[in-house]
Amino acid sequence: MFSGMMKILKMSCEDVYPLISESQDHTLPFSSRMRLKIHITICGLCQIYKKQLAVICRVAKVIGKEDAKILAESNMKPEAKEKIQQWIEKKR
Repeated sequence: MFSGMMKILKMSCEDVYPLISESQDHTLPFSSRMRLKIHITICGLCQIYKKQLAVICRVAKVIGKEDAKILAESNMKPEAKEKIQQWIEKKR
């Protein structure tokens, strides 16, 4: 029974990469969170990947905020600013 459960929970690094990325933006379903947690606990490379992705996400958010500030301070027409702001929000 335990070995059958482990087969269900076992994931390859290729399976884990999209889950790590998805977990940065959304809450994963319970089973996916558990499978991810188990894999990351035993895989040093995926631990590093998760940390690197977290840094990249934080930097991207800061850059996005700076872009929004620059946009607010520009001399563009309000309609153009609104379109650009909507595009930025969609990309987040």
